[in-house]
Amino acid sequence: MAQAQQAYEHFKLAIYCTAGCLDKSLEEIAKDVDFFQRNLKLSKVYLENHRGDKSLSRERLRELKAFFEARGIEVAGGITPTLGAAYRPGFERLFGGICYTDEASRAKFREAVENAAAVFDEVLFDDFFFTNCGCDDCLARKGDRSWEEFRLELMTEVSEHLILKPARAVNPKSRMIIKYPNWNEAYQASGYNTETQPRLFDGLYTGTETRDPAISQQHIPRYASYSLLRWMDNLAPGRNGGGWFDSLDCTYVDYYLEQAYLTVFGKAKELTLFCYSLLRDSYYIPALGFQLDKLDRLAGELGHPVGVTVYEPHHAKGEDHLYDYLGMLGIPMELTPHFPAHPAAPLLITQNVARDGDIIDKMKSFLQAGGQIVMTSGFVKRMTGHGVEAFTTMRPTGKRMAVQQFALNTNSCTFDEFALAGPPLSYPIFDYSTNGTWQSIVALNGHNNIPILMYDNYGKGKIHTLVIPDHYADLWKLPEPVVTALRGLFTARQLDYRVEGPANAGLFAYDNGAFVLENFAPQPQKWRILIPHGRELTGLTAAARATKLAESERDGASLYEVRLQPSTYAAFRVK
Repeated sequence: MAQAQQAYEHFKLAIYCTAGCLDKSLEEIAKDVDFFQRNLKLSKVYLENHRGDKSLSRERLRELKAFFEARGIEVAGGITPTLGAAYRPGFERLFGGICYTDEASRAKFREAVENAAAVFDEVLFDDFFFTNCGCDDCLARKGDRSWEEFRLELMTEVSEHLILKPARAVNPKSRMIIKYPNWNEAYQASGYNTETQPRLFDGLYTGTETRDPAISQQHIPRYASYSLLRWMDNLAPGRNGGGWFDSLDCTYVDYYLEQAYLTVFGKAKELTLFCYSLLRDSYYIPALGFQLDKLDRLAGELGHPVGVTVYEPHHAKGEDHLYDYLGMLGIPMELTPHFPAHPAAPLLITQNVARDGDIIDKMKSFLQAGGQIVMTSGFVKRMTGHGVEAFTTMRPTGKRMAVQQFALNTNSCTFDEFALAGPPLSYPIFDYSTNGTWQSIVALNGHNNIPILMYDNYGKGKIHTLVIPDHYADLWKLPEPVVTALRGLFTARQLDYRVEGPANAGLFAYDNGAFVLENFAPQPQKWRILIPHGRELTGLTAAARATKLAESERDGASLYEVRLQPSTYAAFRVK
């Protein structure tokens, strides 16, 4: 009889066990599971039957499944679609990626799928379900097409004929789940097809690993642990199984724990830890268990996430992860593959959106309905000569300037406020027509200034152009008044409170008045929160301590100060 296990109330917790993890006696596995269960409320495990040269038999999978179920732990299957050097010999494949034009490789992968489906009603595919093979057969099959076109089509065919049809034949009840990796703006290069695959698979899963961007090969901003989960939720509402993260390249334990924070803030239904062998007897696990208890209590207080609508079409690429760098200015982002039908929230348009051939017409309709758009300098540059001239007089010059001083808001011909950045920041220079396009924020160098934030009117709407520094992370070096102004631009229409203060912050907002403020900086930071007259600010976590500073003489609003240590968060509700 299965033992009753404790569980978190607002999400499940799972551990992914690779085929190599499980190559030991049940007695040894029992000791490791005891360690996990002492520290975590473990609900589920994914038992992998294939990875590279390692495959487990159906008999061994059934034995392992019975072992975990006897301990009251839900069991599902897993597959990592990689093959060893014996397959497709003579041609190198990065990370053992499978050549899906090779019949022997296809047959081996199909066998792994059939073995998993025979034992498990649910199977999760690790994020090596792509192809990077450039062998002679792949070259011949590709023909004159781009690698993107060829691989997107190929992996759709593989999904249907090597996974779904064989799995259904073995087990009609089987559910096949595709896990999408964290490197979303490179999906199309290796065949991850977010247009076709979610309609074929029974569900999807999200990689929320960000690790330490400063030293890791993927250089993915930490905010991506939240933003990609939101994009996947909006891609397939109700079918995103959860978020998956690991401890690889996490320089500090805080970076590991932060992945859990942001996955929960993104409203994941399940958290999967990769993987058993990395985490057994690891000091990460007691720390994670301590934080998950608090996150579980907080999750029940958080409504549905709200934020700036970020339109990120399928197969988009351009200003890679720019929305994540902007998100770390303390701007809540809500990513979606669908252009919004109504202009309720501000809309962020980056160069990635140029992928949509109808984008100019969509923007016109959005603005004429009274919407507000912020488009980036990368989008303006890409679409110059392709219709962006309808919205602004801004034009790229191809020149650049190093700047330190910024100025905000004009009063007649001069600016109201001046602020100084630390080190010089390199910005592209855009030309514009005075009084045709108006300045909100500029950068100054000597007797010259260049646009940083500009705006134009279009129909009943307003369109802003935000010029992005050459190095996206330099956004976090902008002076506080500039950061506060940009944060206000994006959030004023949606949030009835205002957060003033530095960058390197996460602001996660919800439709029930709750919000979470996180400090991404390596030093303590302070923010001021302005609450409207007649409303109250209450803490939702033990760390949510806010010092009331003053009442605004202008409108009776209350001003609070919040101080956070590095890699900590505090949650509040405005009611």
